[in-house]
Amino acid sequence: MPKKMVSKDLFKKIVEQEKEALDFGFYWENIDQLVEQIKSECEEIKEAALNQDNLHLKEEVGDLINATISLCIFFNLDPFETLKDNVEKFQKRYDVMVSLVKKDGLQDLKNKPMEVLLTYWHKAKEAVLAYN
Repeated sequence: MPKKMVSKDLFKKIVEQEKEALDFGFYWENIDQLVEQIKSECEEIKEAALNQDNLHLKEEVGDLINATISLCIFFNLDPFETLKDNVEKFQKRYDVMVSLVKKDGLQDLKNKPMEVLLTYWHKAKEAVLAYN
């Protein structure tokens, strides 16, 4: 089976799980509950990372992914299409960022401080938004 189909099948499975939970009465009542869950998962990720517990880290990252998919479903967004669109958006911004870096005479951004990386990223974001 092609990898794309496997990926779409995973999204389909989680949507089915979410709908089953909703039908059973296990659901998010409002966005604040879901956002709190996402924040909680982020805190658990930080804790697992600080403890260098990769098994726990993997579990918590999985929980965060699941929570963000729940967020899509809460707003009736297709999680697969949402992620696909985001990957395309990132690629456009990344390509523009690479062009800006090279235009400034740099080969790459290795060993540059975070503020330099973010400056280029924001410039790329603005350029893509202006183009669209």
